[in-house]
Amino acid sequence: MTTTQEECTKLFCLAHEHQATDVHFHPYPDYTAVLFRTEGDLKETRRLSRTYADKMIAHLKFQSGMDIGERRLPQNGSLSMIQGEKSLAIRLSTIPIAEGERLVARLLPANDHLKLSQLPLLESSSRKLHDLAQLDHGLIIFTGPTGSGKTTTMYALLQEISRQTIRHVISVEDPIEKPQKAFTQMQVNEQAGLFYTDALKAALRHDPDVLMVGEIRDEKTAKMAVRAAMTGHLVLTTMHTRNTSGALVRLLEFGVPANYIYESTAAVVAQRLVHVREDDPDRIQEKRKAIFGFLADEPLQSLLDDCVQNIPLSYDDGLESQRLEGMALGYDAAKEERHSHV
Repeated sequence: MTTTQEECTKLFCLAHEHQATDVHFHPYPDYTAVLFRTEGDLKETRRLSRTYADKMIAHLKFQSGMDIGERRLPQNGSLSMIQGEKSLAIRLSTIPIAEGERLVARLLPANDHLKLSQLPLLESSSRKLHDLAQLDHGLIIFTGPTGSGKTTTMYALLQEISRQTIRHVISVEDPIEKPQKAFTQMQVNEQAGLFYTDALKAALRHDPDVLMVGEIRDEKTAKMAVRAAMTGHLVLTTMHTRNTSGALVRLLEFGVPANYIYESTAAVVAQRLVHVREDDPDRIQEKRKAIFGFLADEPLQSLLDDCVQNIPLSYDDGLESQRLEGMALGYDAAKEERHSHV
Protein backbone atom coordinates (compact mmCIF):
# COMPACT_ATOMS: atom_id res chain seq x y z
CA MET A 1 0.00 0.00 0.00
CA THR A 2 1.36 3.40 -0.97
CA THR A 3 1.63 6.17 1.59
CA THR A 4 0.02 9.59 1.34
CA GLN A 5 3.45 11.11 0.76
CA GLU A 6 4.11 8.74 -2.15
CA GLU A 7 0.73 9.56 -3.69
CA CYS A 8 1.41 13.30 -3.42
CA THR A 9 4.83 12.83 -5.02
CA LYS A 10 3.36 10.76 -7.87
CA LEU A 11 0.66 13.36 -8.48
CA PHE A 12 3.09 16.27 -8.71
CA CYS A 13 5.51 14.29 -10.88
CA LEU A 14 2.59 13.54 -13.21
CA ALA A 15 1.70 17.23 -13.27
CA HIS A 16 5.32 18.08 -14.07
CA GLU A 17 5.37 15.53 -16.92
CA HIS A 18 2.25 17.16 -18.36
CA GLN A 19 3.99 20.56 -18.04
CA ALA A 20 1.25 21.76 -15.69
CA THR A 21 1.82 25.06 -13.91
CA ASP A 22 -0.83 24.53 -11.22
CA VAL A 23 -2.60 21.66 -9.48
CA HIS A 24 -6.05 22.31 -7.98
CA PHE A 25 -7.86 20.26 -5.32
CA HIS A 26 -11.51 21.34 -5.54
CA PRO A 27 -13.98 19.70 -3.12
CA TYR A 28 -17.52 18.83 -4.16
CA PRO A 29 -20.19 17.22 -1.93
CA ASP A 30 -19.35 13.66 -3.08
CA TYR A 31 -15.73 13.86 -4.27
CA THR A 32 -12.72 16.11 -4.74
CA ALA A 33 -11.64 16.98 -8.27
CA VAL A 34 -7.94 17.25 -9.10
CA LEU A 35 -7.31 19.65 -11.98
CA PHE A 36 -4.12 20.52 -13.90
CA ARG A 37 -3.55 23.87 -15.58
CA THR A 38 -1.57 23.18 -18.74
CA GLU A 39 -0.77 25.82 -21.38
CA GLY A 40 -3.24 28.10 -19.61
CA ASP A 41 -6.17 25.66 -19.71
CA LEU A 42 -7.64 24.04 -16.58
CA LYS A 43 -8.65 20.37 -17.02
CA GLU A 44 -9.92 17.76 -14.58
CA THR A 45 -7.38 14.94 -14.26
CA ARG A 46 -8.90 12.65 -11.65
CA ARG A 47 -11.46 12.37 -8.88
CA LEU A 48 -10.62 11.41 -5.32
CA SER A 49 -12.79 10.49 -2.37
CA ARG A 50 -13.27 13.39 0.01
CA THR A 51 -11.58 11.42 2.81
CA TYR A 52 -8.46 10.61 0.80
CA ALA A 53 -8.19 14.11 -0.69
CA ASP A 54 -8.41 15.61 2.80
CA LYS A 55 -5.52 13.35 3.91
CA MET A 56 -3.42 14.54 0.96
CA ILE A 57 -4.23 18.19 1.68
CA ALA A 58 -3.39 17.75 5.37
CA HIS A 59 -0.06 16.14 4.43
CA LEU A 60 0.81 18.98 2.03
CA LYS A 61 -0.14 21.59 4.63
CA PHE A 62 2.09 19.92 7.21
CA GLN A 63 5.04 19.64 4.81
CA SER A 64 4.73 23.30 3.80
CA GLY A 65 4.59 24.64 7.35
CA MET A 66 0.87 25.44 7.51
CA ASP A 67 -1.37 24.78 10.51
CA ILE A 68 -3.12 21.51 9.61
CA GLY A 69 -5.81 22.14 12.23
CA GLU A 70 -6.80 25.52 10.75
CA ARG A 71 -9.45 25.10 8.03
CA ARG A 72 -11.37 28.35 8.56
CA LEU A 73 -8.73 30.80 7.31
CA PRO A 74 -6.64 31.07 4.11
CA GLN A 75 -3.06 29.87 4.46
CA ASN A 76 0.08 29.93 2.31
CA GLY A 77 3.19 27.78 2.31
CA SER A 78 5.88 26.26 0.15
CA LEU A 79 7.87 23.06 -0.09
CA SER A 80 10.46 21.32 -2.24
CA MET A 81 9.96 17.87 -3.68
CA ILE A 82 12.59 15.53 -5.12
CA GLN A 83 11.79 12.35 -7.05
CA GLY A 84 14.79 10.76 -8.73
CA GLU A 85 16.44 13.47 -10.81
CA LYS A 86 13.36 15.71 -10.70
CA SER A 87 13.27 18.63 -8.29
CA LEU A 88 10.25 20.90 -7.86
CA ALA A 89 9.55 24.00 -5.80
CA ILE A 90 5.84 24.09 -4.92
CA ARG A 91 3.92 27.11 -3.65
CA LEU A 92 0.71 26.18 -1.82
CA SER A 93 -2.40 28.17 -0.97
CA THR A 94 -5.60 27.09 0.79
CA ILE A 95 -8.95 28.82 1.18
CA PRO A 96 -12.13 27.77 3.01
CA ILE A 97 -15.15 27.33 0.71
CA ALA A 98 -18.70 26.09 1.27
CA GLU A 99 -17.79 22.47 0.45
CA GLY A 100 -14.62 22.34 2.54
CA GLU A 101 -11.00 23.36 2.02
CA ARG A 102 -9.66 24.16 -1.45
CA LEU A 103 -5.95 23.92 -2.24
CA VAL A 104 -3.94 25.20 -5.20
CA ALA A 105 -0.30 24.26 -5.78
CA ARG A 106 1.87 26.32 -8.13
CA LEU A 107 4.67 24.19 -9.64
CA LEU A 108 8.03 25.85 -10.22
CA PRO A 109 11.07 23.94 -11.50
CA ALA A 110 13.62 24.13 -8.68
CA ASN A 111 16.47 25.23 -10.89
CA ASP A 112 18.98 27.35 -8.99
CA HIS A 113 21.08 27.86 -12.13
CA LEU A 114 18.35 29.37 -14.30
CA LYS A 115 19.66 31.52 -17.15
CA LEU A 116 17.90 34.17 -19.20
CA SER A 117 18.94 32.20 -22.27
CA GLN A 118 16.87 29.25 -21.02
CA LEU A 119 13.64 31.22 -20.85
CA PRO A 120 11.18 31.04 -23.78
CA LEU A 121 11.93 34.60 -24.93
CA LEU A 122 11.76 36.35 -28.26
CA GLU A 123 15.20 37.66 -29.24
CA SER A 124 14.29 41.33 -28.86
CA SER A 125 13.14 40.74 -25.26
CA SER A 126 16.24 38.76 -24.37
CA ARG A 127 18.54 41.63 -25.37
CA LYS A 128 16.64 44.17 -23.26
CA LEU A 129 16.58 41.93 -20.19
CA HIS A 130 20.33 41.37 -20.48
CA ASP A 131 20.72 45.17 -20.49
CA LEU A 132 18.77 45.39 -17.20
CA ALA A 133 21.23 42.94 -15.62
CA GLN A 134 23.99 45.52 -16.12
CA LEU A 135 22.32 48.12 -13.85
CA ASP A 136 23.81 48.81 -10.42
CA HIS A 137 20.87 50.71 -8.87
CA GLY A 138 17.25 51.63 -9.50
CA LEU A 139 13.80 50.06 -9.33
CA ILE A 140 12.74 47.42 -11.87
CA ILE A 141 9.03 46.54 -11.73
CA PHE A 142 7.59 43.47 -13.46
CA THR A 143 3.85 43.58 -14.15
CA GLY A 144 1.40 41.14 -15.62
CA PRO A 145 -1.40 38.73 -14.75
CA THR A 146 -0.96 35.78 -12.42
CA GLY A 147 0.86 32.93 -14.13
CA SER A 148 2.59 35.09 -16.74
CA GLY A 149 6.07 34.17 -15.47
CA LYS A 150 7.08 37.37 -13.64
CA THR A 151 8.76 35.57 -10.75
CA THR A 152 10.61 33.15 -13.02
CA THR A 153 11.97 36.08 -15.03
CA MET A 154 13.07 37.87 -11.84
CA TYR A 155 14.89 34.77 -10.60
CA ALA A 156 16.66 34.38 -13.95
CA LEU A 157 17.66 38.05 -13.91
CA LEU A 158 19.02 37.73 -10.36
CA GLN A 159 20.99 34.65 -11.41
CA GLU A 160 22.42 36.65 -14.31
CA ILE A 161 23.38 39.50 -11.97
CA SER A 162 25.01 37.08 -9.50
CA ARG A 163 27.08 35.44 -12.24
CA GLN A 164 28.48 38.71 -13.54
CA THR A 165 30.13 39.91 -10.33
CA ILE A 166 30.14 39.31 -6.59
CA ARG A 167 27.07 41.14 -5.30
CA HIS A 168 25.11 40.60 -2.11
CA VAL A 169 21.55 39.75 -3.16
CA ILE A 170 18.68 39.42 -0.65
CA SER A 171 15.12 38.47 -1.55
CA VAL A 172 12.03 39.06 0.59
CA GLU A 173 9.23 36.70 -0.47
CA ASP A 174 5.80 35.48 0.62
CA PRO A 175 6.47 32.58 0.48
CA ILE A 176 9.90 31.63 -0.92
CA GLU A 177 9.02 30.17 -4.30
CA LYS A 178 12.33 28.62 -5.38
CA PRO A 179 15.23 27.90 -3.01
CA GLN A 180 18.33 29.55 -4.48
CA LYS A 181 22.01 29.11 -3.61
CA ALA A 182 23.10 32.31 -5.36
CA PHE A 183 21.40 34.70 -2.92
CA THR A 184 19.94 35.08 0.57
CA GLN A 185 16.18 34.51 0.89
CA MET A 186 13.85 35.76 3.63
CA GLN A 187 10.26 34.58 3.99
CA VAL A 188 7.48 36.86 5.20
CA ASN A 189 5.54 35.33 8.09
CA GLU A 190 2.54 37.50 8.92
CA GLN A 191 1.25 35.03 11.52
CA ALA A 192 4.47 35.55 13.46
CA GLY A 193 4.35 39.32 12.90
CA LEU A 194 7.00 39.49 10.15
CA PHE A 195 5.51 41.65 7.40
CA TYR A 196 7.08 42.84 4.16
CA THR A 197 8.07 46.19 5.68
CA ASP A 198 9.72 44.54 8.70
CA ALA A 199 11.59 42.08 6.50
CA LEU A 200 12.74 44.88 4.19
CA LYS A 201 14.05 46.94 7.12
CA ALA A 202 15.99 43.93 8.36
CA ALA A 203 17.33 43.13 4.89
CA LEU A 204 18.59 46.69 4.38
CA ARG A 205 20.66 46.39 7.57
CA HIS A 206 22.58 43.50 5.99
CA ASP A 207 24.35 45.63 3.39
CA PRO A 208 22.69 44.29 0.21
CA ASP A 209 23.64 45.39 -3.28
CA VAL A 210 20.45 43.96 -4.78
CA LEU A 211 17.00 43.50 -3.24
CA MET A 212 14.16 41.40 -4.59
CA VAL A 213 10.74 42.27 -3.15
CA GLY A 214 8.30 39.51 -4.04
CA GLU A 215 5.38 41.90 -4.50
CA ILE A 216 4.45 45.52 -3.80
CA ARG A 217 0.97 45.27 -2.33
CA ASP A 218 0.65 48.25 0.02
CA GLU A 219 1.76 51.83 0.60
CA LYS A 220 4.50 51.09 3.14
CA THR A 221 6.16 48.46 0.96
CA ALA A 222 5.96 50.73 -2.10
CA LYS A 223 7.63 53.64 -0.32
CA MET A 224 10.35 51.45 1.18
CA ALA A 225 11.16 49.86 -2.19
CA VAL A 226 11.41 53.28 -3.85
CA ARG A 227 13.55 54.63 -1.00
CA ALA A 228 15.91 51.65 -1.25
CA ALA A 229 16.29 52.20 -5.00
CA MET A 230 17.04 55.90 -4.41
CA THR A 231 19.82 55.08 -1.94
CA GLY A 232 21.96 53.06 -4.33
CA HIS A 233 20.34 49.61 -4.34
CA LEU A 234 19.05 47.67 -7.32
CA VAL A 235 15.49 46.63 -6.43
CA LEU A 236 13.44 44.08 -8.39
CA THR A 237 9.74 43.59 -7.64
CA THR A 238 6.34 42.70 -9.10
CA MET A 239 2.97 44.45 -9.22
CA HIS A 240 -0.37 43.10 -10.40
CA THR A 241 -1.24 45.61 -13.11
CA ARG A 242 -2.15 44.96 -16.73
CA ASN A 243 0.53 47.17 -18.30
CA THR A 244 3.55 49.35 -17.62
CA SER A 245 1.63 52.59 -17.14
CA GLY A 246 -0.68 50.86 -14.66
CA ALA A 247 2.30 50.28 -12.36
CA LEU A 248 3.00 54.02 -12.28
CA VAL A 249 -0.62 54.79 -11.47
CA ARG A 250 -0.54 52.25 -8.63
CA LEU A 251 2.62 53.79 -7.13
CA LEU A 252 1.02 57.24 -7.25
CA GLU A 253 -2.11 55.82 -5.59
CA PHE A 254 0.16 54.48 -2.84
CA GLY A 255 1.30 58.05 -2.22
CA VAL A 256 4.77 57.85 -3.79
CA PRO A 257 5.63 61.31 -5.23
CA ALA A 258 6.04 61.39 -9.01
CA ASN A 259 9.57 62.82 -8.79
CA TYR A 260 10.59 59.96 -6.47
CA ILE A 261 9.22 57.46 -8.98
CA TYR A 262 11.18 59.09 -11.78
CA GLU A 263 14.42 59.28 -9.78
CA SER A 264 14.18 55.67 -8.62
CA THR A 265 12.59 53.73 -11.49
CA ALA A 266 14.98 52.19 -13.99
CA ALA A 267 12.35 50.24 -15.92
CA VAL A 268 8.81 48.88 -15.84
CA VAL A 269 8.40 45.58 -17.67
CA ALA A 270 5.00 44.18 -18.69
CA GLN A 271 5.03 40.43 -19.29
CA ARG A 272 2.60 38.11 -21.08
CA LEU A 273 2.68 34.51 -22.24
CA VAL A 274 1.54 33.86 -25.81
CA HIS A 275 0.88 30.62 -27.65
CA VAL A 276 3.26 29.80 -30.48
CA ARG A 277 2.55 27.07 -32.99
CA GLU A 278 5.58 25.08 -34.03
CA ASP A 279 5.11 22.95 -37.10
CA ASP A 280 6.18 19.34 -36.74
CA PRO A 281 6.20 16.79 -39.61
CA ASP A 282 3.73 14.60 -37.73
CA ARG A 283 1.73 17.08 -35.67
CA ILE A 284 1.38 20.73 -34.82
CA GLN A 285 2.76 21.55 -31.38
CA GLU A 286 1.73 24.51 -29.28
CA LYS A 287 4.16 26.12 -26.87
CA ARG A 288 4.21 29.41 -25.02
CA LYS A 289 6.70 32.24 -25.24
CA ALA A 290 7.05 35.31 -23.07
CA ILE A 291 6.66 38.75 -24.62
CA PHE A 292 7.52 42.00 -22.87
CA GLY A 293 6.70 45.68 -22.97
CA PHE A 294 9.35 48.07 -21.64
CA LEU A 295 9.03 51.57 -20.17
CA ALA A 296 12.12 53.58 -19.20
CA ASP A 297 14.08 56.83 -19.67
CA GLU A 298 12.33 59.74 -21.47
CA PRO A 299 9.02 57.93 -22.11
CA LEU A 300 8.89 57.20 -18.37
CA GLN A 301 9.33 60.90 -17.49
CA SER A 302 6.73 61.92 -20.06
CA LEU A 303 4.22 59.46 -18.65
CA LEU A 304 4.85 60.65 -15.10
CA ASP A 305 4.19 64.23 -16.19
CA ASP A 306 0.85 63.06 -17.58
CA CYS A 307 0.07 61.29 -14.29
CA VAL A 308 0.68 64.43 -12.25
CA GLN A 309 -1.54 66.50 -14.56
CA ASN A 310 -4.31 63.84 -14.48
CA ILE A 311 -3.98 63.30 -18.23
CA PRO A 312 -5.21 59.83 -19.34
CA LEU A 313 -2.17 57.62 -19.84
CA SER A 314 -1.31 56.43 -23.32
CA TYR A 315 1.97 54.70 -24.07
CA ASP A 316 3.06 52.03 -26.54
CA ASP A 317 5.33 49.88 -24.36
CA GLY A 318 6.14 47.46 -27.18
CA LEU A 319 3.75 44.63 -26.35
CA GLU A 320 1.87 45.10 -29.62
CA SER A 321 5.02 44.95 -31.73
CA GLN A 322 6.04 41.82 -29.85
CA ARG A 323 2.62 40.33 -30.60
CA LEU A 324 3.25 40.98 -34.29
CA GLU A 325 6.66 39.35 -33.97
CA GLY A 326 4.95 36.40 -32.32
CA MET A 327 2.36 36.19 -35.10
CA ALA A 328 5.21 35.83 -37.58
CA LEU A 329 6.11 32.68 -35.63
CA GLY A 330 2.51 31.48 -35.75
CA TYR A 331 1.13 32.55 -32.40
CA ASP A 332 -2.65 32.56 -31.97
CA ALA A 333 -3.65 36.13 -31.00
CA ALA A 334 -7.15 35.22 -29.84
CA LYS A 335 -5.84 32.55 -27.53
CA GLU A 336 -3.35 34.91 -25.88
CA GLU A 337 -6.04 37.48 -25.26
CA ARG A 338 -8.22 34.89 -23.55
CA HIS A 339 -5.45 33.76 -21.21
CA SER A 340 -4.25 37.27 -20.44
CA HIS A 341 -7.01 37.44 -17.85
CA VAL A 342 -5.94 34.29 -15.98
